[in-house]
Amino acid sequence: MQETNISINEIIMYLRKSRSDDPYMTVEEVLARHERQLQEYALSSFGSIIPEERIFREVVSGETIADRPVMQSVMKYLESGQIKGVLVIEPQRLSRGDLEDCGRIINAFRYTNTLVLTPPKTYDLSDEYDRKFFEMELTRGNDYLEYTKKILNRGRLASVKQGNYIGSIAPYGYRKIKTGSGKDTAHTLEIVPEQADAVRMMAQLYLAGNGFTRIAVHLDSLGIKPLKSDHWSPAAISDILSNPVYIGMIRWNHFKTIKTMQNGQIVKSRPTNHGTDYILVPGKHPAILDQGTFDAIAQRRGKSPKIKRGHELRNPFAGLVFCGTAGCGRSMTFKQFTNYRSKVPRRSESMICPNQRICHTKSVQYSAFVERVKEILSKTVDDFEIKLQNDDGNIVRIHENIIRNLEQDLVKLKDKDLRQKDAYEDGIYTKEEYASRNAKLQEQICEVQLSIQRAKDTMPPEVDYQERVSRFSDCLSKFEDTDISASEMNLLLKSCIEKIIYHNSSESKPGIGRFVANPFELDIYLRL
Repeated sequence: MQETNISINEIIMYLRKSRSDDPYMTVEEVLARHERQLQEYALSSFGSIIPEERIFREVVSGETIADRPVMQSVMKYLESGQIKGVLVIEPQRLSRGDLEDCGRIINAFRYTNTLVLTPPKTYDLSDEYDRKFFEMELTRGNDYLEYTKKILNRGRLASVKQGNYIGSIAPYGYRKIKTGSGKDTAHTLEIVPEQADAVRMMAQLYLAGNGFTRIAVHLDSLGIKPLKSDHWSPAAISDILSNPVYIGMIRWNHFKTIKTMQNGQIVKSRPTNHGTDYILVPGKHPAILDQGTFDAIAQRRGKSPKIKRGHELRNPFAGLVFCGTAGCGRSMTFKQFTNYRSKVPRRSESMICPNQRICHTKSVQYSAFVERVKEILSKTVDDFEIKLQNDDGNIVRIHENIIRNLEQDLVKLKDKDLRQKDAYEDGIYTKEEYASRNAKLQEQICEVQLSIQRAKDTMPPEVDYQERVSRFSDCLSKFEDTDISASEMNLLLKSCIEKIIYHNSSESKPGIGRFVANPFELDIYLRL
């Protein structure tokens, strides 16, 4: 197939910046240059340019398909069957990832019969020779990528060892600046005075005995904001006070990306690196904290280890309940409180959002929460039992019977087609009679085939309501089992529930919260 057989409306354009492009050009400049070249090619080859809505621009940097959302959209577009060609500046723009990604790209184009259009050549991947040449182009691009990554990494390490700051974002308290010119150009940090004062305040408060949470609350109360959020988190305070950049040092490879294979998928993680390739060198930037303060902070952290009271799971709803307040979405936790003010110490249990001081979502007593979940699960079981009694599976059998009858009709029509051919060969039908009769028969065969396909496409999924009744009833009954552990109950709940969104916009009234109405709503997403 050649491009002359394709309409301009059946072509999309894919644009992506590569490491082989001019490093001094921005992503937008590179994509604009390539777009002009490809539009000129489209105009000369197809008589029209590609419309804006059919142009896909990849502006993020990513080595794999998983890291490139626009490429994922293009591949879904291929599967829809709506296009016959993808216009790119060169094959390597589609993939410079590993062999697995190259295979995905090749199979996507090959089995959807989609052409890869480039100004020098059109690749039809259903053709063996085109496919082989295309594979060589992608492999060559991957080899170049690996080589370029080694060269760039070598340059980064050399720059770090010279004390330059090569991170993309400056840490809180600093701004990134450029020094020198030409080949002597380098990046370092300069102090942002008001942010530096906040860092020194964190250090003073921590050494005065305050925890990270209390420091975060104090900074929020003063209107001091972090770089990318409206509120401080304890984790952010902890990271700042343990980062040697604030005493004038540069560290590199502190968190090293590790790739592992889990369940057939490559998973990336960034654990703390304790290897020999961890780098800590004096930087060119000024320090915000002195060495004595930094050492005192480290010493206090060493004397205040985080102690887990127990490793056993206590919350049966762990990983299931999320705060529904807009902008929050945090996983809610199970808390136990003991009131020692009363004559007899009273213990209470609640579900609470860990981000409550910011989202202001009112907590709820654990017992009330459990009763609401039980109520919803009980109604769900009743609904399943009604559907089981009404035998809702009938609709599946009706569809199966329709398909079976249509397939029998198709067999009869094909038998009739064979008989007509035999009659024509035996001289019973003239050529004109055969053509007339067989044309009508072919229309009937085509209609039945389309009906079969439509019936299969609209086939409702078969539902085993008996299994659902058994599974949900078992989970419901275990709420009354006092011997079941929280971890066992958690597994049962996760077999029936995907997630629970908790909504509560009531105003929290300190001191009387337990004795006032506490209306809340739950959106439970069932695992069917």
